[in-house]
Amino acid sequence: MRTIEVDLDDRWLLPVPSGGDPVIWANEKVATLQSEPDRDPAETVDALVALTASADPTAFATLLFCPDGLPGRALVAVYAAESDLSSLDDLPELAPAALPRQVLPLREHDPTVGRIISTITQVPDVGILGTLHYELLRDGALLEVVVTSPSLPHLGAGMPVFEELIERIIVAPSGSGEHVTA
Repeated sequence: MRTIEVDLDDRWLLPVPSGGDPVIWANEKVATLQSEPDRDPAETVDALVALTASADPTAFATLLFCPDGLPGRALVAVYAAESDLSSLDDLPELAPAALPRQVLPLREHDPTVGRIISTITQVPDVGILGTLHYELLRDGALLEVVVTSPSLPHLGAGMPVFEELIERIIVAPSGSGEHVTA
């Protein structure tokens, strides 16, 4: 097994706890961090609690993208798994062919090693939901950052932050004696 560590840019990303009482956590964050202007603190607490409930428990980490303060504009899930793949083309398709999607290379990486898949779907009771799915093969691991938001402008504005996030994930063999930092 490998050790995974992520160095977060806490100007934009807020870790969501995987355990504990989400109401206590939300109240602490609202008391100490800047909320969106003209937003009722109780409404912000409710929004944070709802976001924690929608977090994927299988994710290595769940974060909120908060460019305008709390409660955040996008939910960010980080996944990491050991992989012997040599190309992302060997992964099964995630989105049905009927979904509009765009595939772009991730920064300077070859698209078979690092890519971004963007999709837009219509979700009942939510409206439009945009997804940015970052995939990167590195150091024997498949790293993924999945960002979802009903605010397409915030997804676009956050792309450099999300690209930096996946690049800052460090993978090292467990027990290697190496200090793992990002």
